[in-house]
Amino acid sequence: MDDHLPSTPDLTGTVDDRQRQLAALSRESLTAEWLRQQLDDTLRAWSATETELDISREGRADY
Repeated sequence: MDDHLPSTPDLTGTVDDRQRQLAALSRESLTAEWLRQQLDDTLRAWSATETELDISREGRADY
């Protein structure tokens, strides 16, 4: 990989935002490493959201 090329920016925002950003990028500019990093970031965000939802549901549970 040529270190002199500008790096592809990370995807940010909502799922819809990320999909729009990804669609706007040239497929040729996307490396496997970059795609893996985006997947990892997205899964971490999804996991954190699920954890927050679980905590919220548990707070409403009757014991």
